Amino acid sequence: MLASSKTETRNNGVVGLFLSLSRDIRVTSCLLQVNARLRPILTSMEHRSYMISEGGGGKSVSILIFILLFSIFSSLVSSDSISIDEPHIVEVISPEVIQVIPHDSSAFTQGLLVHNGKIYESTGLYGESSLRIINTSTGVVEQIIQLSDNYFAEGLAIINNTLIQLTWKGNIGFIYNSTSLELLGNFTYEGEGWGLCSNHNNLWFSDGSYQLSKISSENLSFFDEPLTIEYNNSPINMINELECPFNSGLIYANIWLEDRIISISESTGDVCFEYDLTNIRSQYENENSGELNGIAYDSSNSLFWITGKNWSNYYLVDLNGTSQDCQLIEQLAIKSSTSSVEIILVIILGIFIMPFSWPFFGLIFYKLFRRQTQHTPPSGTIEDVHEE
Repeated sequence: MLASSKTETRNNGVVGLFLSLSRDIRVTSCLLQVNARLRPILTSMEHRSYMISEGGGGKSVSILIFILLFSIFSSLVSSDSISIDEPHIVEVISPEVIQVIPHDSSAFTQGLLVHNGKIYESTGLYGESSLRIINTSTGVVEQIIQLSDNYFAEGLAIINNTLIQLTWKGNIGFIYNSTSLELLGNFTYEGEGWGLCSNHNNLWFSDGSYQLSKISSENLSFFDEPLTIEYNNSPINMINELECPFNSGLIYANIWLEDRIISISESTGDVCFEYDLTNIRSQYENENSGELNGIAYDSSNSLFWITGKNWSNYYLVDLNGTSQDCQLIEQLAIKSSTSSVEIILVIILGIFIMPFSWPFFGLIFYKLFRRQTQHTPPSGTIEDVHEE
């Protein structure tokens, strides 16, 4: 039997300790001394206060904020107003020929414009470059001047009754009186000169790349930022001869070695329309005709004169895409576009809301909440009572 016993109360718990065991009773290792603290039962209000005091409230607030933001941006992702890099498909148009007049087939056309009812043409090649005035009814060359053999003439534009003519690799442009073709001066620039056009306010300059440079009409200095030209959201190279119908907001351009013209938004650089002129070549031209190169807007009838290197004719055509059409396309593109920051945000949130991610996040939330309601008891001692 037991020789003696002792009961001790500690920290609202009970520790049963059997000491001074009788020699008649054999104690085995099954008898253990247990030291543990029992937690009091808390009411719901006490539980919330206890959670805040233990730091669980901060975690709960963080999770609630995350869920709120998640809900807001989930609706953003699902919105039909956002699309990522949705391309604009350029419409291709085959122009209608209105009138045909003969063209000097020896003329290697590099620039073309219409002024005061006359066609002005810049022709290239070393030793053959010229500037000429042509009758729009007959195609007859009414006036011509030759450039020095050192220069390969290129694009042509007009500002305030003054003609501006580029050279290919000469790094120099020439300034002429538009009536007499008298040389008035020159200016210099870096790189190659290809195409040139004027919109009354400024000049646009091409160098055969996918970018256009703006030139001041006052002092012929270049602006810092070029305009990048994109066709269906991709840069388009080899932009050649240019034309800028006044106050239209559009730039028309030939593509080197191709029988097509593109219309470009001055504000965005996006190609709005493409004009396919292969049918004109096949119907009117011959094997000696070079590539299409020459666009001149005729404000008297809102039509365009076009020709090419060593072509047989000038063609009056209707490039029937308007600046209003281009502006409408731009507005649609702006509505369907999104900033790079929004794109990144959408991608990140998209990863979080994929269907297979829900079980994973559910498990995380479960563990977080469970951890907040469970606390590890203080370390206690469990000692074996060894046999004597």
